[in-house]
Amino acid sequence: MSSSDPYSVDPADIEPIGATIAVAFTGAAIGLVGAAVSFVAVDFGVALVGVGVVVALSSPLAYVRMKRLRGE
Repeated sequence: MSSSDPYSVDPADIEPIGATIAVAFTGAAIGLVGAAVSFVAVDFGVALVGVGVVVALSSPLAYVRMKRLRGE
């Protein structure tokens, strides 16, 4: 870390698993928002739930694929 701030995070310090967790959490948040919206606008809410599920599930799959490509 080249910054003088002791709490700053260098992008190289973030492991792929950290990125996977962040993306999966984002997908879960999208799904929860979709569930809440579905009470008002059913079609839009269901679409958001679908997008959230796809995002949440694609993140771990991408991590496994990346590990295999790296040979780890």
